[in-house]
Amino acid sequence: MTAFVDTNILIEHLVGENPETRSRSTALFARVRMGELTITMSATVIFETCWVLSRRYRVPRADIRDALTAIILLPGLSLEHREVVLESLDLWVKETPLSFADCYHLLSARHLGLTQIYTFDKKMNRLPGVTRVEP
Repeated sequence: MTAFVDTNILIEHLVGENPETRSRSTALFARVRMGELTITMSATVIFETCWVLSRRYRVPRADIRDALTAIILLPGLSLEHREVVLESLDLWVKETPLSFADCYHLLSARHLGLTQIYTFDKKMNRLPGVTRVEP
């Protein structure tokens, strides 16, 4: 059986303040790691987790990237656009003016073979090969 994992499960696993729900969330990922269970999540779960961990809990970006990468690489985890998400986490750590969403959008453009992105956001000039264009 495969089930979808929501953001709050990731948050509880990584920084949960309630020992019971943190333990249960961690046990879930242990089962996935051991091959007993398969799970699915969307890129939006990663977006929201990055935002909550960085804004509410003030976790450094590199720590967030490392923790999420370990989860994303679990063999029993299905994640849409896995490569774009992993690359976005790396770019997010390197390019601190950019949000995780900005990084994801830039790398999505690159993965689609596009060389331009329409945006008024001048910070989006940070990825070689993708040019910011204003309409």
